[in-house]
Amino acid sequence: MNRQRHAPWLLASCGGLFVFLALPWPLAASGDAATAAAAASDAVAGAPTAVALAVAPTALASAPTAVGPSAAALRLSEITLDAEAGRYVAPLGDGRAVLTMVPELQGRIQKLLADYRVPWAAAVLVEPTTGRVLAMAEHSQREPAARALSLKARAPAASVFKIVTSAALLSRGFEPDAEVCYHGGRHRVQRGNLADDPRRDRRCLSLSAALGHSANVVFAKLADRALNAELLRAEARRFLFDTSIPFAEPVEVSRADIPEDPFALATTAAGFGDVRLSPLHGALLAAIVANGGVFVPPEVVDAVEGGAAPARSAPRRVVDARVAESLATMMRTTVTEGTARQFFRERRARSPLKGLSVAGKTGSLSQATPFRDWSWFVGFAGGERSRVAFAVLVENDRQWRVKAPYVAREALRAWAEWDAVRMQAGRPVPRGVSPAWALAAAGPGPAGGSSRAAR
Repeated sequence: MNRQRHAPWLLASCGGLFVFLALPWPLAASGDAATAAAAASDAVAGAPTAVALAVAPTALASAPTAVGPSAAALRLSEITLDAEAGRYVAPLGDGRAVLTMVPELQGRIQKLLADYRVPWAAAVLVEPTTGRVLAMAEHSQREPAARALSLKARAPAASVFKIVTSAALLSRGFEPDAEVCYHGGRHRVQRGNLADDPRRDRRCLSLSAALGHSANVVFAKLADRALNAELLRAEARRFLFDTSIPFAEPVEVSRADIPEDPFALATTAAGFGDVRLSPLHGALLAAIVANGGVFVPPEVVDAVEGGAAPARSAPRRVVDARVAESLATMMRTTVTEGTARQFFRERRARSPLKGLSVAGKTGSLSQATPFRDWSWFVGFAGGERSRVAFAVLVENDRQWRVKAPYVAREALRAWAEWDAVRMQAGRPVPRGVSPAWALAAAGPGPAGGSSRAAR
């Protein structure tokens, strides 16, 4: 009976409460609304812009592992060769995309990797001034069904990261010809290597020669003295680490874990850190240097049949032009006197590589369990009229198959032959003005050298 007597009162009270809560009360200027506004402000501040790099970039929000269109857009996994047109094509929404990739280059590099039965490898060629992807060749004897190897950041960057460290040092006022004396560090860097020791520091190298020879201790010593985690992280972001790369297919983000500990920071700067790199990103690193510090987003869609072309991202400056020009000259020493010297000897007078200026950076690192041995070569090459940026990654087992600089040399040979035919046929050659290309007149250097450890 009590429940029957109180029921109307309870219903009336609840109804009044609901009406009260439904009134349009104004939001407070703090709390969740302020938090949302701050988050939006951070997102705008962290967006990449084409501003001068006198000021370090704002801290970016945590980047996703990949960026790209939905599966309903470009489907590179369904690429086919249109024999009549002599072009690669792939589905794009309801239409068909004609791709920038060159069948002659793609086929020759793909066959080379397959002939060597490499456990896991990828090679990317890009036109620096246009971003056009000319080849994304790959092969995996270990994982035959694996696809999109060029877009995966599964391998350590190793000494390729010395390009980033070099840029950070140049930005801090270091000159390419400044010498550093050192001892040890061929295979690993120890804490004692970082301190000057006049009795043992019997080898001296300039910063330029240290990059060419991949001298680990020189980079560790300089980073220990002149850089900190914040500076190195900012430079890594400029070179697209921890950043989404705009592309027609998802590209795995290349992570660069820059530690605060001084010794760990020094070894990371020398190429021994937890830094990952995809082959496409590796080619873009070289393209940025070749372009005088300007990043041109990669493009793989040349034209669209039966549909709208995807939106293209605008180029933007990411590195100071003077820093990029110095880097280009320094990377040349890798081929003329450093770790890739033996791979670019050309004694044949009629070789397509004659007169081709090549600059780059090797990288080599291994792990014990499971055993993996990674070999990198990223760089750029060209003559008076055209140029190409490239990256080659080879993952070997205990039984070596082939090294990345050799694959890169053969890929450049294929590109030079294709480019010569293109120019003879009167096809348009992309042009661009780059201070970095002032070094293009020199030819390949003498023989010798090797690539080991974090080189």
